[in-house]
Amino acid sequence: MPNIGGPELLLILAVVLIVFGAGKLPDVLGQLGRGVQATASGVSTATAAPGTTYCRNCGRPNVADSKFCSNCGQAL
Repeated sequence: MPNIGGPELLLILAVVLIVFGAGKLPDVLGQLGRGVQATASGVSTATAAPGTTYCRNCGRPNVADSKFCSNCGQAL
């Protein structure tokens, strides 16, 4: 496995900033974090029903027409 250090991470961050822009960066990293969290907890995002909406706060799946998360109550 390659050894990734500080300079490599800065280069990756610079490429991500160029591709997505600074305005979209929080959304992109948030989606990445939810994906990692779902993978670590054993929840498969590929088997979710079509139209499923995920909470931005806790990452839990909700019915597509929900206005609030059934787990944490955050507005969707």
